[in-house]
Amino acid sequence: MPAVSRRIIYSLIAVVVVLLLGIAALLSVANQRHQRLEDATIDFQRNLTQQENKIEDLQSKLANCDTIQTSVPAPAAPVDSSWDSAASTTASDSTQNVSRSQSPSPEW
Repeated sequence: MPAVSRRIIYSLIAVVVVLLLGIAALLSVANQRHQRLEDATIDFQRNLTQQENKIEDLQSKLANCDTIQTSVPAPAAPVDSSWDSAASTTASDSTQNVSRSQSPSPEW
């Protein structure tokens, strides 16, 4: 074989090896991305399942709360009698003020 054809063959083999290494690197990167996406999908599914379980628990608690409120009557609101005594005191004070203002004023 002439020296020129050997150089071409060696250079073509080198190019093929470089291309194979590039393809292997790209496949490795793609595999890592795929693995990360698969891990993220599994994490999202796990989180979604946990959230669904929390929602179901809260819904059952809410249903239990509603049944408790309907089965047990609410206590009656206490009557605030302080307003009644204050109103009667204020009413008597206002009548005293009116009677004082109606008294004849001294003439100068």
